[in-house]
Amino acid sequence: MVNSKATHEKKFISRSAEKESTQCPSLLSRRQFVKAGVAGVGGIVIPSLSAPAFAAGRGGTLKVALTADPISFDPHLTGNLQGRGAAQSIHDTLFGIDNKGNLSPMLVDRWEQPDNKTYLLHLRSGVKFHDGTDFDADAVVYNINRIRNPETGSIRSGEIKALDRIEAVDRLTVKMTLKYPFAAFLFPFTDVSGCIGSPAAFEKYGKERANLNPVGTGPFKFAGYSQDTETVLERNGNYWDAGKPYVDRLILRPIPTGSTRLIELQTGGVDLSEGLPLQNIAALRTQPDIVVSERVGFRWEYIGFNAKEKFPGSNARFRQAFQWAIDREALHHVAYFGTGAVGYSGILPSHPFHESAYKPFTYNKDMAGKLLDESGLGSAEITAYLRPEPVKQRAAQLVQAMAADVGVKINLEQLDYASHRAKLRSGELPMDMHGWWGYRPDPDQYLSVLLGSDGSYAKRHGYNNPKMDDLFRKQRAETDRDKRRALFRRITDLMNEDAIYVPWHYSSDFKGLSPRVKGFHHAADAIIEYKHISLG
Repeated sequence: MVNSKATHEKKFISRSAEKESTQCPSLLSRRQFVKAGVAGVGGIVIPSLSAPAFAAGRGGTLKVALTADPISFDPHLTGNLQGRGAAQSIHDTLFGIDNKGNLSPMLVDRWEQPDNKTYLLHLRSGVKFHDGTDFDADAVVYNINRIRNPETGSIRSGEIKALDRIEAVDRLTVKMTLKYPFAAFLFPFTDVSGCIGSPAAFEKYGKERANLNPVGTGPFKFAGYSQDTETVLERNGNYWDAGKPYVDRLILRPIPTGSTRLIELQTGGVDLSEGLPLQNIAALRTQPDIVVSERVGFRWEYIGFNAKEKFPGSNARFRQAFQWAIDREALHHVAYFGTGAVGYSGILPSHPFHESAYKPFTYNKDMAGKLLDESGLGSAEITAYLRPEPVKQRAAQLVQAMAADVGVKINLEQLDYASHRAKLRSGELPMDMHGWWGYRPDPDQYLSVLLGSDGSYAKRHGYNNPKMDDLFRKQRAETDRDKRRALFRRITDLMNEDAIYVPWHYSSDFKGLSPRVKGFHHAADAIIEYKHISLG
């Protein structure tokens, strides 16, 4: 076994122009650096910092630099973080999440559970869609059934597959009946599964045109869109949450290159930027004209393999070899510039089910070689398609070098965001180097999509394991937290054994703000609630 950390870092950095130090200053003013999160990496507990009290200003245009185009504004079809953020600005969700990770009211004013398979949702009264039609129980039933309808093709259907029946009891009461008890069933309705759009608009525009004609009850109305250029949203003057939003207009600009986003922030072209370049974080923390906000343990990163027969990933030993062939420490320091933490499972550090001591793999070329020999594939070759994301570009080149060290050739090919998304959804990615899932209040929300035989990602990757399905059934029916925790450990062990998804990192989310931005809260899922923001 060799000391790969130094070897791979030296090999990769020699061909990278991004060499800045990531050492943090020992003391930072709160105005310069806000770190948010709980149960942070390395066993450190970092409390959430509430925003200081301020008198919210009115009016103005908030300009935001996104890492990618939202692509779709249909809440039931959107997939990326930017699409989810835009959808949640236009459409309110049924539930919110409070600072402790618990469900809180949103469009649902209060709720009750008469038994372990029944929920009664009592809706907020007096709410209207942007087209003037009423928000009511029939609208909720319509939206949820739209997600469930296979003809819609919603990637959210797997999140609510426990639902058996949904019906309107009266104008403002919805009854949901489950197929089986599921302790975490309501949590997906805090995200786009819970976004409620106008049934009249869905019927008017149909599936194809609804994408660019979204009509919700949210704080902002859709005003315009130019692909890969900008999305324009305008203030909903009749919003039910009195006084919000504070800004008149919201402009979302997709800027894929991190250095360009940073320049736009520094020169005032935007007021808020996603995805600050990791190599610049240390220096930016000391600059008085930019506020750097970090959300610890925001997402977990993985390599995804396609197990369908025509791909090399159909061979279990080939997939398992990558658990030992990748040097996670080198990836952490080179691709992520020492930010975040090495990861071995899909349970994020911010979740109570996370186990910080869980480290089942080390970098071991001999073990990787042994598994590749057992695979019978000989000199294996596989293609990975890359989007224009600098972090994953760096990581992919490093993984390519590591794989070559054990006799696997990875061909890297470039695609734009839309093409990559289409290839992923069609189940035609041999190897997904961009695999990641961000924070959700309960790990079932994403792990079931990835690992359950009826999960959309599992289907795309050709994964089906009855043992895994049985574990998910058990944890959903379990209400005792310690027992659910133990079941998720077994799910994690089986995921790593099957190696359809090879985890490697827990990443922090960084955002940069102009000091004139007030009311920003760095949410655990990194989606910005623009309705709380004002400009000073």
